[in-house]
Amino acid sequence: MSDPDCPNIVLLITDQQKASAVGCYGNRHVPSPFQDRMAAEGIAFTQCFANSSVCTPSRASIMTGVNPLVHQSTAVQHRVPWNLPQFPELLSRHGYFNAAFGHCEGPRGLDRGYHRQKDGASVGPLLNARRTWADAGRADVAWGYGPVDLPVEASHAALLTDEAIRALREAKDAEAPFFLQLSYDDPHQPYCAPCPFDTLVDPMAVDLPPRKPTAGRPAWQEKVARECGSHLASETDMRKAISHYYGMIAHANAQMQRLYNAMDELGQLDNTWFILTSDHGDFTGEKNLYAKCETTYECLLRVPLIVRPPDSVPMKRGMRVEHLTQLVDLMPTVLGLVGVDAPDYLQGYDLIEWIAHGATEPLRDTAFAQVGAYGGDLKTTWPGGMPESGRHPSLVQHARTHAFAYTRDPDYGDEAYDLRADPYELDNLLNPGKPTPPADVEDLRQRLDEFEDTCLALRDELNVCPGDRGYHEGARWLEAGQSAGRL
Repeated sequence: MSDPDCPNIVLLITDQQKASAVGCYGNRHVPSPFQDRMAAEGIAFTQCFANSSVCTPSRASIMTGVNPLVHQSTAVQHRVPWNLPQFPELLSRHGYFNAAFGHCEGPRGLDRGYHRQKDGASVGPLLNARRTWADAGRADVAWGYGPVDLPVEASHAALLTDEAIRALREAKDAEAPFFLQLSYDDPHQPYCAPCPFDTLVDPMAVDLPPRKPTAGRPAWQEKVARECGSHLASETDMRKAISHYYGMIAHANAQMQRLYNAMDELGQLDNTWFILTSDHGDFTGEKNLYAKCETTYECLLRVPLIVRPPDSVPMKRGMRVEHLTQLVDLMPTVLGLVGVDAPDYLQGYDLIEWIAHGATEPLRDTAFAQVGAYGGDLKTTWPGGMPESGRHPSLVQHARTHAFAYTRDPDYGDEAYDLRADPYELDNLLNPGKPTPPADVEDLRQRLDEFEDTCLALRDELNVCPGDRGYHEGARWLEAGQSAGRL
């Protein structure tokens, strides 16, 4: 379809890729050639923050355009509400052919508006490849790493890419504009990649994050470190875990390039926008932790966001935008690209319209995130999940500027960090015995109060009906033959 009023949209999402693990974002060790190329040919938003630090609530904010406190999916096991429209539904009404493959959270309600979709755990080759990946490395620790015993063409990411290419052929035959969401599991832990990506990065060359001293550390982090098995990881283990994490990113990049090449052969590039991002980040050794938790540090919240316009669109290429953006901006951005009126309650912004007007003024001076209030019964769920102590009973809320970060944690105590002096967020300004924190911290408290009020008022105005709060996929995985210890 060549009608410029109906452009194609390709949304490529990695899982747990923090912004600091992208070559064009300054990491000299991670091989991310496709993401780097898209940034060189498009726009890199270098200060993009997820609206939550775990999968389901973050993806729900992408699809609904509102924050977790509004859609009420604040933890991984929560289903999204049925009565908030998701943007693929709006695209479908506009004549789009929509397809989604991989980690798209369909079982938790993020599956509406698609004509073709396949979950990454679908029974058959995809599930078999996923099991092979999940069985690689050590299952008793969060930092398990190693090769995946599959050829690249039989890997989970490759099979998902095959499915996406078939869907693109369907869209071409139908002569319809399309929206494609392709969500890879890479580089989610276990940190395992197929050959040659398992040895692509030299472990001895990677930079190690600073170790967090025990003194002053939040109490829950000590429990999480034990559950992660951090004390069992030598420096060599840490290096190998990080290098395999980077190898998984390279693996995903290779599959993205395959998709791009197929679209070129099908003649589908001339009117296609590419959006590349990740749902949230990963500790990968920061704070001596691995995987993710229901908390709000930069390594878990700051993600890559790259938008590559079609060649026919007259835009400046290779731009780097340093203003604060958030994943909640994706829904209004996509709707703006295709000319669909966005609901007036959305909490994000149309990034391309902003860029077209110069992007001289910031869209926001504060980024917000919300996570936790789990309420389910899962414990530690290695190798693919979270530590038990990383699940917060209460809702954790977060506000940050370029200079300071503040987290309200009713369970374990609040935290605040000076991001300029302490970019790894290791020295909590609110620890007992610390000097009175700067006025910026109190200002963030007040902004968070106001934002909470805004979210609650919007939730009431929209009459959002919360989904199941204790839902998880354990039964389905057990029925598929996955052992309880590896959920």
